[in-house]
Formats: sequence, C-alpha cells, structure tokens
Amino acid sequence: MTFIDAKTKSVRELLDSKKYSIEYYQREYKWGEEQIKQLITDLEDKFYETHRPEHQTNDVKNYPEYFLGSIIMVDKNNDTFIIDGQQRITSLTLLFIYIHRILKSENLKATVLKLIQSDTFGETSFNLNIDERKFCLEKLMKDGNYTPKEQDNDSVKNILSIYEHIEEIFPETVKSILNKFVYWLVDKVFFVEIRTQNDQDAYTIFETMNDRGLSLTPSEMLKGYLLSNITEEEKRNNANDNWKKTNFKLIQDDPKNEGSFISSWLRSKYSRDIRDRKKDASKKDFDLIGTEFHKWVRENKDFLNLNNSDEFYNFIVDKHTRFSEIYLNILNYSKNFDPIHEAIYFNAYNNITLQNTVLLSPVTIDDDNITIDKKLRMVSRYLDIFTTKRIINHKSIDYNTLVVNLFNLTKEIRDKNIEDLKTLLVKKLEEQEEDIPEITNFKLSPQLKRKVRFLLSRITYFIEKQTDQVGADFEKFIKIKYIKKPYEIEHIWSQKYEYYKNDFPNEDDFLDKRQSIGALILVPRGENQSYGDKHYQEKVEHYSKGNILAQSLTKICYQSNPSFTRFMKDNNLPFEPYDTFNLDSLNKRNQLYKEISNLIWNKDKIEYEMNN
Repeated sequence: MTFIDAKTKSVRELLDSKKYSIEYYQREYKWGEEQIKQLITDLEDKFYETHRPEHQTNDVKNYPEYFLGSIIMVDKNNDTFIIDGQQRITSLTLLFIYIHRILKSENLKATVLKLIQSDTFGETSFNLNIDERKFCLEKLMKDGNYTPKEQDNDSVKNILSIYEHIEEIFPETVKSILNKFVYWLVDKVFFVEIRTQNDQDAYTIFETMNDRGLSLTPSEMLKGYLLSNITEEEKRNNANDNWKKTNFKLIQDDPKNEGSFISSWLRSKYSRDIRDRKKDASKKDFDLIGTEFHKWVRENKDFLNLNNSDEFYNFIVDKHTRFSEIYLNILNYSKNFDPIHEAIYFNAYNNITLQNTVLLSPVTIDDDNITIDKKLRMVSRYLDIFTTKRIINHKSIDYNTLVVNLFNLTKEIRDKNIEDLKTLLVKKLEEQEEDIPEITNFKLSPQLKRKVRFLLSRITYFIEKQTDQVGADFEKFIKIKYIKKPYEIEHIWSQKYEYYKNDFPNEDDFLDKRQSIGALILVPRGENQSYGDKHYQEKVEHYSKGNILAQSLTKICYQSNPSFTRFMKDNNLPFEPYDTFNLDSLNKRNQLYKEISNLIWNKDKIEYEMNN
C-alpha cells in the first residue's frame, strides 16, 4: 500500500467548504425511510443523553463526542472521491438543507450553509458535487419542494422522498432547542476519515472493514448464551438449526431484522419498566432490551423462567421460532399493502416505530392463526385511529413523544384475550382527547405535505373501496417513487386572488383558506401542472375523469353511479357537485371530509376487526 491517512474529523471539519465527488458507477442514493429515521433517532437520543433544559448554548462544547463511523476517500486527478460513505453524506446534506430552512439564527444559517455548498472562484456548487442532483437540491434549498422530471433518475426521486420524510419526522422537541442541537451536530459528531491515493488501496480497506469476521452481534451473543445452557447435544443441535432457519428468513430483506425482531419480541412480552424522562434517570427493562438484549436476558434469566436445559430449549424452539414467524408477517404487511391488514401498512407509512412491539404484545404462544390475525388487525387499527387523530390535531407522533405511551399500551394489552383486548382498546379511544372534527382546521404547509397526502389518500381510497371502484388501491395515491405519474396534491382554487376576491377580505385570508384540506384533492402528476392558474370553472370538467374524490365535485359523478349514490345515502354524507367553488363550498367540503373521516377512524372499527 501507498500513503494512507486516518483522522478523526467533526462534521464541520469534514464538510465545511469541502468538495467531494462520486464515481459514476457509485452514484445511486439508496437510503430508505428506515435508515434516515434511524439516523435522526440516533442523533436525537445521543444529544438528549447529555442535554438538560437549563444548559446554555455554550455548555454544548463540553458534551461528549458521538461517532458516526468511517468515511473512505481517495485523492486522484486533483479531486477527492468518496468510496464508502456517500449515503451518509448525502443524508446529512438533506438534513442540513432542512435545518437551514427552519433556522432563525442568521449566523448559524451561514455556518450550516457552508456544510451544504460553497463558493469556488465565484461559482457556488454543492459540496457533494453530482450534476444530476443539482437542480433538485437547489429547489429544495430555495422552496423546500421539487417536482421530479421525466428524465430524473431513481436517486433524485429518492432524495426528494427522503427530504419529505425528514420534514415529517424531525422531532418537535429538537426544534425548540435547535441552536444547541445544531452546534452539537456540527462540532461534536465525528467521523473517522480514511484517505488513500489510489482506488486499489481504498477498496482493500473497504473490504477489510466490512469483513464478516468482525465482532459478534448481540443476536449472536444471545444465541451462544442460550445454546450453551442446553445440555443435551441432540436438543442443542436442533435448537441451533431452528435459530439458523429463523435467522435466514429474517435477514433475507435486511440484516438488521434479526436484532429488531429480538428486541421487539422481548420488549413486547417481558419489559416491565422504562426510563423516566428526567435528568440522570437510569435505563430500565425497555431501554436495555433495545440496546443490549443479550446482557438483559442473562441478567434476568429467573424472571424469564430459564432455570433448566429444557426451558432454554423451549425458549428457542417454541417462543423464538413462533414469534419470529408472526414478526415476519408483520414486516410483510408493513411493506406490501394488503387490504385485510391495511392498518399495519398505514402505521408503517406514518413511522410508528414501536408498532411491531405493540402488535406482538397480546399474542400468546397458544393462540391459533385466526386469533393471532384478529389481534394484529385490532391493535394495528387502534394505532391507526390513535395516531391519525393526533396528526389531525397537530400532535407529534414521533418516537420520543409516543415511546412512554406505547410502552404502557404494550403492558396493558399483553396476553389479553380477544374480548378483553377489544374492551380495552375501545375504552382508550373513548378517553383520547384528540378527535376527528379538528380536520376542518387542518391545512397544507411544507412541513405537513406528507401528512396531507396521507389523509387525502385515505379518504379517496376509502370512498373507492366502499363504492366498489375497479382498481381501488391505496398505494397508487400514496407512493411517489417508482411510479411514472404519481398523484400530487391539487389546489381546487388556483393561486390567483383576483378570481376569488369577492369571497375574502384580503389576499392573506384567501391564501390561508386555499390550503384547507377541503380545498384539496389528488391528481396525477402532469395534470396538476397542466391546470396552471386556471379558474375552477375551467378545471372542473377535467376532474370528472379523475379519482372518485375529484369526480365528486362534478355532476357526472351523481349520474348512473348507483354504488356511489348508495354509499352517499347509506352514510348520510353531504356530497354535492359545484359549478362554482366559493367560501361556502369550501366550508361544505370541509364538513364532508370530516364526516368521511369519522367513518374511517371510528372506534367501531376495532369490533369490526374482531368479528371478521
């Protein structure tokens, strides 16, 4: 090997006014929602390990460092190429773009800006300099949104998706102390930068660092501990075979699934307490299982009834194997839309991180498949209703906000039979302070774009399903990646105030009301742009060819459409067509969306799931 240099560098030292390139064959940005969610959650958790409300910004300089791993680079042709680390650098760039847009401190905005882009001989360019991403990133910097073009590659579409996800999940608690968090992120979060001067050395280091012969995972250590306590060789071999078969299924899609399953399973069935949310509080069952379950099992073997060889054997062959099968089903329903288990998919879309833990809690080892299926649908439906009501009422549904609530729910429903589970879940929904009527006050904003798309998709899909529309499909409305013409949010009113000024005292009031959920529908990309600034009366005839929620604005929807009119009458829904759309029309439409939402997110859905 030739010259190799390894240095510890803060995020500021790594990115401030630096320029990096990516080889053409490495340019795909592949991070998904799970990875960006994990990054933000890890950063948030690490920051709050030290942060206290009384701390001032200057106190952050004394916080401990946090390492985000290594970045491998090669210097050649008067440029620096990233060999390993572009996924994290791209994700940090998107995070910093979002932070730059919401920061109020001009000095700190200037600091963050230099981590995103910098000036070279009068020309501003992004520090991670990839031509095909440039226009998308510029639009995100300026407007906070971007409409993909036909020629955009999957990386650009993924960048847009991840940016929208950051807007959605960035913790409200962090926003309130954003300056302190940003200084910590910039100066106390570190990478190990490894530089070489040729590709061969860089890839040799990359392969060596990713060799499978490195340290054991918590799952492997737990497996070793459990197997070592099975005294009969035949049983030990059988248990080992069971573990390997289970693990093979778990890691097929993602190697992290093995550890995620074990922590979800153990938390669901055995966690008794959780760390208090106050200064210097110590970790409890729930927290320890999440980070070091292999140690927790050893230290709690009596509580787990692991007292002899047979109990260790059954823990693997019966419990580990059975609950992993259920967990795999949950993962499948989370990623692949199934109308029977749709609520699991909805909750996964809304990033209810602890859904898998909560779903496993009421299931017992003796439940048959029908009972398990009903429990999964009941609990997932509860989570759907509970979290959607919070969304509508502008309440956070991020991990740190809900973790204590969902931990308590996990304990309350643990091992419950079907009838008791129904009674408990319905009671909790009846006691929930947030409710559906607030949807009439829900408005579109850049931060709420993903949530508005979710609500409109749910309403539209619900009507399609209830009226037996051919091709009723939730995913076609909600997905924006890998679909040629995904649906986008359409304003029924164009942005021209002069069209509607007779209805509003001033332009600000018009622009505010224009964002109301009742003034929004979904239309395929392209149609949205083609309408431009057209008046409602020019656009409405085109809505008759759209989805059922758009069609309901037009007279044709009510003609020779018996399934729709029956649905409308059976549920006493105030649908009506509009030749013109004014303020009174908006108020009626808001009321309509509220009535439909009451049907979708109703506590009676719990009993329905139990009986079907």
